Amino acid sequence: MLEVKRTMNDSYDNTITICNTFGLEIDCIESCTSIVRNKQVVIDLKLTDKRPPCPDCGNESVKIKGYVAKKINHSILNDKGCVLVYHARRYICPICHTTYYEINPFVFKRMKISSSVILCVMKDLTKPSETFVSIAERYHISPTTVASIFDATVNIPRAKLPRIMSTDENYAFYSQDTHSKYVCVLIDQQTGRPIDILPSRRYDYLDEYYSKIPKYEKDQVEFIATDMYEPYRRIIRKHFKHSLHVVDRYHVAQELNRKVDSIRLRIMKPYGCINYKDRTQEQKDAYYLLKHQNRFLFKHFNNAMCKDKKRLFDVTRKRYYNAHFRAYLNPYDIAQKLVSIHPDINKAWELKDEVTDFYVSNTIKTAPEAIEKVIKHLRESNIEELVAFSKTLSNWKVEIINSFCTSKAEYNVSKDTGEITVEQKRINNALMENRNAIIKLVTKAANGYRNWERFRNRCMLVLEKGIDFEIDKDDGSVKMVEKMDPDN
Repeated sequence: MLEVKRTMNDSYDNTITICNTFGLEIDCIESCTSIVRNKQVVIDLKLTDKRPPCPDCGNESVKIKGYVAKKINHSILNDKGCVLVYHARRYICPICHTTYYEINPFVFKRMKISSSVILCVMKDLTKPSETFVSIAERYHISPTTVASIFDATVNIPRAKLPRIMSTDENYAFYSQDTHSKYVCVLIDQQTGRPIDILPSRRYDYLDEYYSKIPKYEKDQVEFIATDMYEPYRRIIRKHFKHSLHVVDRYHVAQELNRKVDSIRLRIMKPYGCINYKDRTQEQKDAYYLLKHQNRFLFKHFNNAMCKDKKRLFDVTRKRYYNAHFRAYLNPYDIAQKLVSIHPDINKAWELKDEVTDFYVSNTIKTAPEAIEKVIKHLRESNIEELVAFSKTLSNWKVEIINSFCTSKAEYNVSKDTGEITVEQKRINNALMENRNAIIKLVTKAANGYRNWERFRNRCMLVLEKGIDFEIDKDDGSVKMVEKMDPDN
């Protein structure tokens, strides 16, 4: 066994560090020595005798009955494992014969890990990329211990329903109780804070969940932003009769892009079935464009911009050498080649841009008439995929028009001219997509969760920016507190 004794200066440094960590005065520690044993720092310490009175009779003339050595994991002093061997005094009252320990500032009851380690563990668990295993390795404890600390400390209840609520599902957890692979995430649109995370998005579960919420609280919700999932609409019509249901622009664009991509795959598939050597040059060119240059199909032909703030499809843009065509081409040239492959490609691109323009150039007053024109043009295209999309728009027409409602005014100051412009912010689910990405990161980093309550509380903790942790001065336990400034 390798043992290395520390010098007096090292012991004094450890004493200062321990005093600073636990908020003790330097005269509170009677003795403190340290050694390195098997790559682990062992600090042997004893507190100053303060003779606390008997807790039963109040007698101050108590005697020391003995000492009990308690090993406390305190692996935050350095990169090595660290153990405090704390010699706790045990007192006895000569009058009532009560025995009791001196006040332990390092750890609370029935724990062998210092409060400072638990505090560091909880602060690290607020980061989405951290896992129970990575934190356990950092503080020289087991992953099971980290999970137990988390379960005992964190239990975040449902927040009050806000004025503007966003609802979306996330493929992050399989619940055996509800047999659902999707969790339902509820977010406050204005503050970005999570309201709740539910183990299922199915109608029966949501109906039971919202039935338990008081009616006056549900009546305060003015807007609810969702995707085009039919059970959401049924739930809103039943439980939120005074709220406007908003279908987010992002989900409409996502569905349209799927249809455009289906058209691309339908046209490309016959070329892929032909052996490469048997293809004509025209077929090779078409397959190459649809396979490797299809990203341009999802850009707006007139309004797409580059980082240099110039149009992407500007005919005068600089041309670069293309190995397939053995020629110098720019995005405009490639776009012209794409639309010449098949009439459906050209028509789909035009109608996709028309849907984008519908959102940009209309208001809540002009949207009802404009959406009818868009639906008509999609239906008259006679392209199967776009006709199906026109039916989707027609089915969700009211909710799409509601997305033109504004929730607040945003003031922007130009860096160049100093001019102030006012922009009316529409209700959308952009913030929800950011929160979904964080939940997926939590799931991916841990390779999934099996315990639903642990998964829910972990995601709520990561998403909730207004929670902090501190050591309770009365019993030494770590508890959740509200941040003074949630934005920092």
